[in-house]
Formats: sequence, structure tokens, C-alpha cells
Amino acid sequence: MEFTCRRCNHITKRKLYRVITEEAGVVLLNMVVCSSCARLAKRLGLSTVQLETEKRGAKTKDRLLANRRQTVRPRPSVI
Repeated sequence: MEFTCRRCNHITKRKLYRVITEEAGVVLLNMVVCSSCARLAKRLGLSTVQLETEKRGAKTKDRLLANRRQTVRPRPSVI
């Protein structure tokens, strides 16, 4: 999946990052950017979070659902 960085307009297929800034509970900046812009944001002291790809997100969701399906069985009591 190709993505266009919201800051530099560079087209990338690499990892995406979300840059967020808040002040007094109000979100001032909320952008999805490429890795080079995320590095710049980190240097400026802005919070950056790496976003999951669709494939990785689907795998994580499948694992969570598989864990929910497993039932916990009580130990057999020894009398």
C-alpha cells in the first residue's frame, strides 16, 4: 500500500507514524507522516507513534480472538 506523507508529500511504502501534539487537552497537531518526518518530529520533542500495517493489525486481531476462544478449564479436584 502506498502512502503520501502529510508533511513532505513523499510517496512511501515503509512504516508510518502518527505525530500528535496537545496543549491543555486540545489536540493541536495530528498527522500521519513518513519515517524521516517522524525522526524530525522526535528531534523537535513531539510525540510520535508507529502505526501498524493492515497485515500486522489483522494478525494481532486474529491472535486476540484465538486467545478468547480458548476456555479456561478448572483443575480436576482430588478427593
